[in-house]
Amino acid sequence: MVTLTELTELAELALEPALVPTGLPLPGGVDPLGLRQINFDLMDQVFPGPNNVVRHIRPFTVVAWAWHRAAVIADRAGQKRASVPVLKDFVERIEVIYVWSQLLRDRNSALPGRDVLVPLLQAQEYRFGGVEWERRKAARTNSTALSAPINYGPALKAFGWLQPAEDGSGALVATSAIKGALSALDDAMAEFLEHPAFSSFGKVTVSSDDVTLWADAWALDDPSAEECKAMAVSLVGETAPKCRRDAAGLVAAAWEHLDENSSEEDLRRIMCGRPSNFSPPEALVPIAKAWRTLQNRQAFRLALESLFYWACDQVNEQSKTTSMIVAAFLAAAGNADSAGQWFEQVRQGGVAGPVEWMERLDLCLNDSENWADLPAVIRGTLAACIGEAVDETETQSPDRLPLARAYEETIGWQKEPVADFLAHIFDSWVFGQHVYWSVGRGLADARARGKTILRLKVVLEDDGWTMTPGAVASAPRATPDRLGTMVSLMQESGLLDGGD
Repeated sequence: MVTLTELTELAELALEPALVPTGLPLPGGVDPLGLRQINFDLMDQVFPGPNNVVRHIRPFTVVAWAWHRAAVIADRAGQKRASVPVLKDFVERIEVIYVWSQLLRDRNSALPGRDVLVPLLQAQEYRFGGVEWERRKAARTNSTALSAPINYGPALKAFGWLQPAEDGSGALVATSAIKGALSALDDAMAEFLEHPAFSSFGKVTVSSDDVTLWADAWALDDPSAEECKAMAVSLVGETAPKCRRDAAGLVAAAWEHLDENSSEEDLRRIMCGRPSNFSPPEALVPIAKAWRTLQNRQAFRLALESLFYWACDQVNEQSKTTSMIVAAFLAAAGNADSAGQWFEQVRQGGVAGPVEWMERLDLCLNDSENWADLPAVIRGTLAACIGEAVDETETQSPDRLPLARAYEETIGWQKEPVADFLAHIFDSWVFGQHVYWSVGRGLADARARGKTILRLKVVLEDDGWTMTPGAVASAPRATPDRLGTMVSLMQESGLLDGGD
């Protein structure tokens, strides 16, 4: 599916007007309750540095090598202070050529910008220079470029592959720590380096035949031993953050408990400990606790967003008061004498960890046959997550609804009727959170003349809560937690069995 970012880039590259469907407000709401930032903060306490995109070593090398080649070319031309726009133009050219070449090898290559580079796959040649190239560069800089902030850009710096030039010009410099990796790529591309695409600045025309010829020399799935070693040092070397070194150790220890048919979800579940029989080495107990705290937060956020999604379904065709919504939820999820008992009953109903609860939520959200079970699963997930928050301290902003706040409020309601407690959850944790963050972000966008997104999905009318005209609620998903990134990089760099 084409992303909104890629659709925007395609629009930027359009050369003529075209008919489009009747416009509707852009959908918003990837974080409808404003809870996501805490998840990111907790991820940084386990896997700082990467995001969920940087799954391969070779793009790190290619981008760093492009800056290295740009410096070499400038030096040969006696331009030791070549302008930064000239250097960046060269780097962006190399990035596009690289992705182009890999897509010719495999249209499903896991690289950004596949959809917007389709025209190149069908072209006999492409000219890097001129109006169209400038438009393409402008469109991809913050979106589909390898070095874009949402792709490999931040990790290239965080992992120590690139650093700002000392002169403060804005140029980037490959670090000495990856000298071996750059030399290895130089060797792999040696017979092609005199081509103008790799040896000169300015306008260059590159043919599809050339790109096809280069594709295997710097293949995405074939990093050199030097690149693998450089990535291993980046991930777990002495200069890497201790928490990331420990987290990689936790991944490796849990990895030993997997069989050949295991999935990433199996690894995530085992790393959480109970109810699995995995016990981490004593030195890794603190990071294992941090990992479980992260997964617990992930489950809590998914449960509340699922509750919001369920409530939107309730008011989609007819307005309903909070008490009506509460009654419908209790009818589906079960009741109890008090709020405390309502949670305690499901805690005693079986043993499950946060990953198991997320899997159950996902099953209900994405399988219509299990939709009726969603309220009961939300109840169980909230009970489990809040129950584990007893030892948490208040370190996060209260308007992000940290689990410590949810626990304290739950304690205050435990002797009260379940319906009253649920009314508080809907009005404060769900609708209140949604309205607060949606309106706040909308005002911030308006002041900055930024995005025009319809974030507010529900409003309170005289007859109760109702859907905002034009709004559509989307089924929530758990926030990706970087585990896939770490596993992929650790495998490629030889830190896990099955690596190269």
